[in-house]
Amino acid sequence: MDQIVVFTLDEMVYALPLNTVNRIIHAVEIRKLPKAPDIIAGIINVHGQIIPVINVRKRFGLTTREISLGDQLIIADTGKRHVALWVDTVTGVQNIQAQQHISITETLPYAQYINGVVKVEDDLILIYDLEQFLNLEEETMLEKALSIKSI
Repeated sequence: MDQIVVFTLDEMVYALPLNTVNRIIHAVEIRKLPKAPDIIAGIINVHGQIIPVINVRKRFGLTTREISLGDQLIIADTGKRHVALWVDTVTGVQNIQAQQHISITETLPYAQYINGVVKVEDDLILIYDLEQFLNLEEETMLEKALSIKSI
């Protein structure tokens, strides 16, 4: 049995594997990071660690908006760094069985950021692959932007 952290964006349901998630925090002020890739909303300081905030809406082609007090940030590990994913709400942790997994190639052959799809009751939940979230060019731009100055 696997566990996923389920979150929403514009009433759509998404998830990340629980083992990639460090913590979930309420929205805080995001400081702009000059020369960062477009999908980086800025940076936050979490217990002395500078963490880039990914505007997930931009990555998924959704309408972007200003951050609000009700939004949440999922602090997760991409394998290369910690990032904060800016989401509308985190609805909780869900246990999923192997038989709930649906083949990605059958449902979404073009979705490069997706690690899997599960069916829970009548919902399809897309599970995202954090290692693929930033492409090489974005990763390089982010590295340079983060190294420009100590914040």
